[in-house]
Order: sequence, then structure tokens, then C-alpha cells
Amino acid sequence: MKVSLPGRLRLAATPTPVQPLPRLGEALGLELSVKRDDLTGFAETGNKARKLEFLAHDALEQEADTLITVGALQSNCARATAAVAARLGLGCVLGLRGTAPAVPDGNLFLARLFGARAVFVPPDAVDRPDALFTRLCEEVRQAGGRPYIIPESGSNELGTLGYAAAVEELQGQIAAGLLAPPDAIVVAAWSGGCLAGLHLGKVLYGLRAEIWGVPVQFDAETIRGSVWAAVGKAAARIGADVHVERGAIRLLDGYQGDGRAGVRPEELAVVARVARDGLLLDPVYTAKAFLGLEDTARRQPGLLGRRVLFLHTGGGFGVFPFREPLAQLLDRAAPPA
Repeated sequence: MKVSLPGRLRLAATPTPVQPLPRLGEALGLELSVKRDDLTGFAETGNKARKLEFLAHDALEQEADTLITVGALQSNCARATAAVAARLGLGCVLGLRGTAPAVPDGNLFLARLFGARAVFVPPDAVDRPDALFTRLCEEVRQAGGRPYIIPESGSNELGTLGYAAAVEELQGQIAAGLLAPPDAIVVAAWSGGCLAGLHLGKVLYGLRAEIWGVPVQFDAETIRGSVWAAVGKAAARIGADVHVERGAIRLLDGYQGDGRAGVRPEELAVVARVARDGLLLDPVYTAKAFLGLEDTARRQPGLLGRRVLFLHTGGGFGVFPFREPLAQLLDRAAPPA
């Protein structure tokens, strides 16, 4: 299907490489590989860089001078938005869920380092962000600025296009012989924005792989509804006649754990184990997705096919707030001296 995507900035280091994971794959009976979207940059690393290419372009087109987004204290989107704003010479304001820590860590520390102004608010203010966005935009305008809203996780019809474009990139890598056509692609799903982009891109660019999302906080039907709606809005934005059936939105459910409220030993164990194969996951998002992939491959052999591609959406800075429990886990696992 021939379509033209709207304008975007070139912020991400793409195409991101695809690397085999032979030892991890052998243990699961799979030909396993990973698309390294954790390498889209350094501070701008992860899936948010692809989304921000479209969103930041739109902000500049509207002559905005301040990017505003909301999220958790350790929001990857907040950190990436702050980094992109600094790169483009824009201001950045973050509405963050919770109270200010005595010493900022991880993503929060980096966002502050890039010059973002953090406003700490009760959790429900971020869960229902319209009033918060209105307040933060008004503060920017009162100071003479021109705000532009980036929704949490960059998940709107423009952000969704980042992963439609990623499918076009992936198809190019397959055509160049850099990757055998995968039977399945597995990706973490928080808001469903990346998952929606992959489904849209699958139709636009003829990808044959089945796409499997792993919900990391919300229940499966919530994610399925969000993805279905996001595909429709993104397709309408580019004038494409694309319809994805709800039943085609495949999910590996049951790995949400404590959502973003906490991290369980199972997720920390995945981070520690996969790191020994040279791949850094984060405990909140990608570790759950990888756990879902592993568990499914063991419990339902063949469901994902033989060739499986794990789409690594980044978040590596998220290990630092969990360094103490990770260190304890590593100490317990270390052989005696």
C-alpha cells in the first residue's frame, strides 16, 4: 500500500541493528533475535525516539518553544522528551506522578540534567491528565512561552506513526538479507502506541509476521481497545484505508505483575540473567515482555513459530533505581570465593 507519512525530524539513530540471541534462543527451542531499539540513541534511546521524530516535528511546525509531557517519576518518555527539547533548543516541563525524591535518580536525574522543569503531582493528576496539561500550558503561556503537548508515552496518532515507519525499516532489513523473515514479533505494551504502529505498518508495508504484545500494566482488553482505536486514528491521519480487527491484536497476557507500582523478583531475575548474554533489559517494561516470551515458548511450543524477533523498546536507565535489590540478587547468585 502506497502512503506518505507526515514530516518528521531525524532524531533516532536508525536503522537499529538486528542481533541473534543464540544461547537464549536455544534454551527456548527458538531462532531468537532482537531488534535493538534500545540503540536509537543514548539519552534519546528507546521507542520514544521514533515517536518524537513525528511529535517534535509537529511542535516546530506549530512554532512551539516548550514541550510538555507527563508520566511516572522514572518515565522514559519524560527523559527522552527532555533530551530532545535540549537538542532542539526548546524548553521542557514534566508533570510527574508522586513526590520529589531527596536525590533524583535514573531517568529523573537525566531529565533534570537536560534542563527540564519537573512538577510533582498526585498520581490521579497524571492518570487523568487533561487538567494537568491545561495548568502546565497556562503556566508556560503566562511566562511568554508557546507550549506543545506530548501525551504520556507519546501515544497519539502522530506518535503511533513512529512504529509504522519502523516496520518499513524492518522490511528493508529483511529484503537486504540481514534478518530471515520472522514468524512472530514480541514487544512490551504499556499504552499500546508501539503495538498500534506495528499493526498499522504491517498492513502498509506487507509484513507477514504475527505481532504479539505483552501488556505490562493494563488488562488485555484495555490494551486491545487502545491499539484498535490508535490504528484507526493514525490511519485517518495519513489518509490510509486500514482496518485492523480486534481479534488480530494478539496479546500474551498475565505478565503485568505489579504494573509500574513495583518490581517483583521474577522481573529482576530476568534482567540479571539476560544481562549475562549482553542484553540490558529494564525491570518494569522489557523484562516483563521477555518473561512473557520465554514463558509462552516453554508452555505453548509452536505458538510463536520458530523464528521470533524480540523488539527491545529501551529503558535501560530504569535499572538504576533498582540497583539495591539487583545487587542483592547478584550477591546471592555469586559462587563462593
